Amino acid sequence: MLTLDYEMGPFISLYVTFKEISNKNEYLNLIQNIKTKFINKYDASLWSKYERKLKKFNFDRAKHVDNGTGFALFVSVKAIHSFTLTKNTDTKVMMSDTMDIIPLIKEIETELHYRLLVLEKNSFRLYRVDNGKINEFNLVNKPISILLDNDQNKFYQLVDEYITDMFKDDDYLPTVLIANDENHNLYAKIAKQPKLLKDITYEDDVNEDNLNDIVDKVNQQFYKAGTANNKFNYEKAKADNAASDDLNEIIYDATAGKIDTLFINEDNYEKLYNDLAITTIGFAGEVFVLSKEDMPVNANCAVINRQYV
Repeated sequence: MLTLDYEMGPFISLYVTFKEISNKNEYLNLIQNIKTKFINKYDASLWSKYERKLKKFNFDRAKHVDNGTGFALFVSVKAIHSFTLTKNTDTKVMMSDTMDIIPLIKEIETELHYRLLVLEKNSFRLYRVDNGKINEFNLVNKPISILLDNDQNKFYQLVDEYITDMFKDDDYLPTVLIANDENHNLYAKIAKQPKLLKDITYEDDVNEDNLNDIVDKVNQQFYKAGTANNKFNYEKAKADNAASDDLNEIIYDATAGKIDTLFINEDNYEKLYNDLAITTIGFAGEVFVLSKEDMPVNANCAVINRQYV
């Protein structure tokens, strides 16, 4: 979306939470408020192009998207783009010559999708987790321990082969193994799944009633690992003179398409950082919007440049 040549500003960036805008009438009233602000800032003759797109957006359908807490709209002279939000945010509207994408980046970078293998001595269950939403797989003709004379090694070997074969055509999601220490260690030695994560653990008892607690703790480990990885990569790049937190250097590197990864401190946000994010993504770079304590360096923004490999 950020690299399409036909997009023309100004842009309306609209974030809506269903807690504040709960029905279509409230959404239409919001459009009227946007109209007043738009006409005060821009040529009134432009408004009809935006109003048509905003009113055409299907609010009722958006509200019934499963697991959605709201939506984001980006409206230009020629197009409208919508995104479902799953995290709580405030309803807000921004009007500028660029899109306000920082809240959307924050939303996207906290999305987690993975499979959850809950393994016991003689049985197993498999779930898919999408942004905290948990769905159990229907496991047809799955291995049964009792048919193997309760041979745990053989059972785990067949479980691993079963799951590997099950996802051989779409093996792009990681699988998180949840088991007690003994079963975890045994399965980890046997398993050959390429996407199995063996270093995420859950120490409490596992049952149907605490799945949400498991997912919460697994997510925390994902985020912690991601933060540590960012800091490690930044320090490694810094040692090769391929990292910077100097704003003037960052501006130059962004416009030259040199940035591989841009880190933005959300606690000291300025519009300039939003535009740096747009430029970085436009050159196929990656952007992280982080809290102060999760930044790889004590700065409002920092980068790893492309010359670092």
